[in-house]
Amino acid sequence: MSLYKRGNTWHFAFRWNGRRFRGSCNTPRQQEAKKVEALVLAQLMEDGGVPGRRKIPTLADFSTRFFKWLESLPADRPPKEPTRRYYRVGWQILESTPVAGMRIDHIKADHALTIEGSSPANTNNALRTLRRMLKKAHEWEIISRVPIVKMVEEYSREELIEPWMEQQLLAATRSPRLTAKGNRSRVGWEPFCTVLLIMLDSGLRPGEIFRMRWENIHWDKALIFNPRGKSRKSRRYVPLTERVKAALLTRKKGANEGWVFPSKRSRSGYITNREVSKQWLEAKRIAGIPENVVLYCARHRFSTDAMEGTGNVIAVMDTMGHGSVNTTRIYTHTNAALIREAIERRNRLSAASEQPLEKMATKMATTQ
Repeated sequence: MSLYKRGNTWHFAFRWNGRRFRGSCNTPRQQEAKKVEALVLAQLMEDGGVPGRRKIPTLADFSTRFFKWLESLPADRPPKEPTRRYYRVGWQILESTPVAGMRIDHIKADHALTIEGSSPANTNNALRTLRRMLKKAHEWEIISRVPIVKMVEEYSREELIEPWMEQQLLAATRSPRLTAKGNRSRVGWEPFCTVLLIMLDSGLRPGEIFRMRWENIHWDKALIFNPRGKSRKSRRYVPLTERVKAALLTRKKGANEGWVFPSKRSRSGYITNREVSKQWLEAKRIAGIPENVVLYCARHRFSTDAMEGTGNVIAVMDTMGHGSVNTTRIYTHTNAALIREAIERRNRLSAASEQPLEKMATKMATTQ
């Protein structure tokens, strides 16, 4: 630490944690200047701040600047739109917690531990958003350090569309769809019915299905190519089953390019979740599906059946578009019956091998 005089006023200049701090003591007296210097150091040791510096915003105030920055980025620059939507959902969870009202330089790792969403996945959504916001605040030199924000463990998804649910849903969509007044609906069950089949048989995410294009369907190889998604692993091939092929050919009507699910009302040119969710809720009610089952559970069903049928976790991981085996495990429901059958087979083989040994032991005992 050092003091120097410029004109009649003393100034301080020193380095702390790799950063240089300079400022005026606003006094011509050296003894008072030493006190100011000591006060600055004490403040740095307490919370990393300097007296008289600019006001540190709360997380809620900082969120305005953070999301303005996200919106100002070009569409082709990271973070991409799916990640930006993810952060917006994460903030919806964060803003209802006490952390939102805290100054961002006061948020510690222990505060992050108090954040809790409606599920482990929602909690991690909020925690990842908090971590990204604090890192950006550090990049903008608003805070001097970023606390460690740890994720919570995500357990296996509890729900999937069971075989009986699938049968009931398909049976419901074979019947005419009626309006609230009891008249036959002009729209019917499309595009929901085809979207459901694609999710069950290919594991594609809803957004990936909405953006499907005819030129990415390889009929001769029975494959669907997905060019993009929420991560780089989303670029992949998925299977085209016979029933999905039949459903798509019904929609094709001679088209060889363009959106598979076009929409005149959407600015993007293809359908959105809004156009499918209403049909899903109606079909779910008719089929008697439990309230906690969502359309995304069809993707869980695909992952579970693919794992049980192949036992190849790498193949399932690639088809699901996951970057980690741990992520695939979250979406995969293990079948205890398969484990039981394997152990039963082992026990039967063990019992069969024990019988000759018992006979031999008995024979040796009788001859002695």
